[in-house]
Amino acid sequence: MRKFLRTSSLLLAATGLLVAPALAATPALADVDDFTYDAWHVDAEVGVDDAGRAVATVTETISPRFPETDQNRGIVRGIPIDYQRAGTDPRDFTVTDAGGAPVPFEVDDEDGFRIVLVGDDSYVHGPQTYVLSYTISDVVLPRDDGAADEFYWDLLDFEHVQPVAKFTAEVSFSDALAPKLDGNATCYFGAPKSTTECAMTGAGTETDPIRIADLPLGPREGVTVAVGLTPGAVVQPPQRLPNFALDGMPLIIGGAGLATAAVGGISVARFRGKRSTGRGTVVPQYDVPTSLPPLLAAPIFGGGTAAPQAAEIIHLAVLGATRLEEDEESGKKKKRKRTQIVRVLDPSRAVDELDARMLQALVPGAEPGAAKAIPKQSTKFAEKMTKLTAAGAAAAVDRGYLEKAYAPGGRAFGYTTLAISAVLFVLGIVGLATRGSALGALFLFGGLLLAAVGVFSVVKHTVHTRLGAETREYLAGVRLFITVAEEDRIKTLQSASGAERREVDGMSVIHLYERLLPYAMLFNLEKEWTKTLQVHYEQHQNYVPYWYPALAVHGLGSFPSTLASYTQSLSSAVSYTSSSSGGSTGGGFAGGGGGGGFSGGR
Repeated sequence: MRKFLRTSSLLLAATGLLVAPALAATPALADVDDFTYDAWHVDAEVGVDDAGRAVATVTETISPRFPETDQNRGIVRGIPIDYQRAGTDPRDFTVTDAGGAPVPFEVDDEDGFRIVLVGDDSYVHGPQTYVLSYTISDVVLPRDDGAADEFYWDLLDFEHVQPVAKFTAEVSFSDALAPKLDGNATCYFGAPKSTTECAMTGAGTETDPIRIADLPLGPREGVTVAVGLTPGAVVQPPQRLPNFALDGMPLIIGGAGLATAAVGGISVARFRGKRSTGRGTVVPQYDVPTSLPPLLAAPIFGGGTAAPQAAEIIHLAVLGATRLEEDEESGKKKKRKRTQIVRVLDPSRAVDELDARMLQALVPGAEPGAAKAIPKQSTKFAEKMTKLTAAGAAAAVDRGYLEKAYAPGGRAFGYTTLAISAVLFVLGIVGLATRGSALGALFLFGGLLLAAVGVFSVVKHTVHTRLGAETREYLAGVRLFITVAEEDRIKTLQSASGAERREVDGMSVIHLYERLLPYAMLFNLEKEWTKTLQVHYEQHQNYVPYWYPALAVHGLGSFPSTLASYTQSLSSAVSYTSSSSGGSTGGGFAGGGGGGGFSGGR
């Protein structure tokens, strides 16, 4: 083996020596951005239209130097379509060469940019010059402090990856705007956020434009100019002007909606809470009538209960209708898995209809002596269990424990909230479409949220009847009995009178506590209750629970962990879902200014 590896290594080394010269002789793959700019000049003429809004005519003279190989067909220039909530509407594009001859180009919109593709399918080589002209609107912005209007513009983008040997620019203002220049102007250059200033000359008029001369720039270095004008020098687009109907009024409406939604929600909560209260007192209860199997008790008790299917299976066993058995699969001892089996003993003990339906689901036919293993991974079995849970909820309504009812106060506030949410939703859409501000999105989301609360307030809710409220308190008493100390439980048993009085000898207490085990599971108190049962089992060494004879094999001391493992397997089986994503090939589971834009080669 070592000899084979040594030989293979020598062959690989020899192959590498042969291939290396060929690889070294292969030129690097060409990239359309592998070129430089000899010069870039920007001429921006800022004026106003008939409505008094700012308009700029921009001419960019761009001189790239391409390699002599077939790499580039021209350049790409991207111009932002939006600037501070208003559209710049880049338009009137022309492209010529240095001599004024037209150059082919295409214009497209993508990701907030109007993209100019200069050139066609023909390759270009060496130094080239492209003169790109276009018009943009609303390029003058009022400062936040209101002290001035500003032409605050990125004359050269910060996205180019090529160096620019010489950048120059001229910025002039029309006769209508020149008198409104306030004399403040600054130029910045370098990387984004740079505060390095560049020298400027000129007054900014048509005859004496502001000039920026001979700036060498590296990759991703740009130039920004900020020229001040008197406040209100230009008319701003509607999107930038204060609009109470779209900015202020939705806040007031939203506040009113929050108030009505809160009152409506509180009304529903109080209604449901009131309907769940019977006599208003909870007394410890040590027994549960057969008319309240776990499948029915769960929806009556309401929130805080575990899924009732596993509890119902244990319930049938402690009733004596079935016996829980287990078997080990064949194979290596360490890898053996226990199989849960349900054997029918006395189907007549499944008195309640829900008990009988569960028995039929576990062992179809339910003949005495018949047995069936509980499937570990069966969606069909899990669907049966889900239907039984739904049957329990339906039975709670049919038997008069629960009903569907409106919350009287909640409906009025709910409908008001829905009306407010509709208005807020519309204002949000209009604001988002016309102003593009974050407020519009906020109002839109707020309208949807209020609508959800409004619907909650106006629909019928499942609430307790008088019988249901009293039964819920009875079940709360059962839960209380399970949670109190053992001496308090014995006192409760001894305090009963007449037909309700129970003997407190060991065997009767064991039988009583076994009957409560399914409800302890329902109340998520299984761990605590099995430990209580363990104490009583250990006090009666000769007793083996007939409903779970495997305890004799595992030992009394292991009862809590053994039963926990058993019920966990039951819970996994009744809630099993299959994966549809697959996993054989991976992917399965175990658990400063406006303008700028971008530029480059094509």
